[in-house]
Amino acid sequence: MKINCIAIDDEPLALDKIREYIRRIGYLNLLESFDNAMEAIAFMKTTKVDLIFLDIQMEELSGIQMLETLHEKPKVVLTTAYDEYALKGYELDVCDYLLKPISFQRFLQACEKVYDQMFPSPQPDISVPEPGTAEAAAGYFYVKDGNITRKINFEDILFVEGMKDYLRIWTTKGKVMTLLSFKKLEEALPSKGFMRIHKSYLIALDKIDSIERNHVKIAGESLPVGDSYRREFFQVIDKRKIN
Repeated sequence: MKINCIAIDDEPLALDKIREYIRRIGYLNLLESFDNAMEAIAFMKTTKVDLIFLDIQMEELSGIQMLETLHEKPKVVLTTAYDEYALKGYELDVCDYLLKPISFQRFLQACEKVYDQMFPSPQPDISVPEPGTAEAAAGYFYVKDGNITRKINFEDILFVEGMKDYLRIWTTKGKVMTLLSFKKLEEALPSKGFMRIHKSYLIALDKIDSIERNHVKIAGESLPVGDSYRREFFQVIDKRKIN
């Protein structure tokens, strides 16, 4: 099964690299490449596109602005040299966010996520330990990250970021992206040590560095506390506060 894609980037060398990577992946079919968003929009009016590899910072019309103008969006993988657009990108339901310079391994991982979304596998993406088992007592579980099955230790988890059908698990050893729901993950985690603070965030309570107004800081990241989670969260914090 082929995924018809286009690539958009106003940097010639970056566009060449994306085209080279696409040609190395058998299930990708590169329809066309563009150095500006306007030509790509015109092309998409007459041609069905499954996936866009889209640079964010471009003259005339940025990648974010282009996405906001599209009525029907294909799958999107954003490419950029800057990481400050990550949250905005995921608000627009992008499949992945690649920071330049992009390695082929990371590019392939993004493509595998798109493929899994378009042609989902019936295999489970998480192995949840049953309560009372040796695995549960050991404090870990396994998740699929692309084609890799990774072991996640409870004690290593900093927080979990929700991205529609995917979760990004931030750990002390790095980040893991997996096709998984919060509900399934929460079944695997001990309830006393972890807590939802937002529809898009679950945190490890012992990894909180500070709390300021309605934001929690963990490992240098500032995470919002959502309105529907605020009361319960601060009740837990107040119980552990020394006045």
